Amino acid sequence: MSGSNGVEDRGWAVRRTIVLLLAVVLAGCAGASIAPQVNSAPVSLNRPATIYVYNFAVTAQDVTLNQGFLQRTYRNMTDDNQEQTQLDTAHETAKLLSAAIVQELQGLGFTATVMPRGMRVSGDNVLLVDGQFVEINEGNRLRRMVIGLGVGSSILDTKVQVYQMAGGMTQQVMDFTTHADSGKMPGAAFTAPAGAVAGGAVAAASLGANLAAGAGKAYTSGMGYLAKKTADQSVAYMSQYFAAHYWIPESMVKSADVSSNGD
Repeated sequence: MSGSNGVEDRGWAVRRTIVLLLAVVLAGCAGASIAPQVNSAPVSLNRPATIYVYNFAVTAQDVTLNQGFLQRTYRNMTDDNQEQTQLDTAHETAKLLSAAIVQELQGLGFTATVMPRGMRVSGDNVLLVDGQFVEINEGNRLRRMVIGLGVGSSILDTKVQVYQMAGGMTQQVMDFTTHADSGKMPGAAFTAPAGAVAGGAVAAASLGANLAAGAGKAYTSGMGYLAKKTADQSVAYMSQYFAAHYWIPESMVKSADVSSNGD
């Protein structure tokens, strides 16, 4: 019996290694990019003392919380007939995105912190990072889990604005859009237990129960991945602006995947 179990254990180890390798290869197809809009000269050439990052707007109501003091008209905000669960997940993704942006900015040596929408900030020579979701789409989760390999890919599109407050003025200095998608993510054939891959009524029933129980977690982690990719690209693009105005050294500039598809 022990010999048989050893063979089975080795077989499962090999299958799991293949699963991990496939997941890494397929995840490499995912990506994020930046589309610049309009950048302006800073109000002050001095390095900003602090950067505040607002949680991104998910609904039109979220947008209005910052409109009064940022004087910005937002477009492409659609929240008609959104289910509460969708809104909850979108807001959670917004929190993940702002936290990831703050972490990246801190990596560039800035003092950065997340701010709730609608909260005014004070101080001389600070940057404000604001934005909103244009599209957040998980794709068809069921089809991805069953078929996999890119069917129903997830999408996260945002608009980002950066403002500088200095000398009693608040002026927009950066405006860009981002796009992130999951690419060809692995499906059930790669992520399910070995028994489910082999087939069988019991395995199928078990897989269905596991998918139902873990659907929310899979969604959140998937959108969290896109939020991280979006944050990476956003701060990489900001770093180029920062270096151009001598706020950071050239050695700290990060490479951004810049596309020419603005709106």
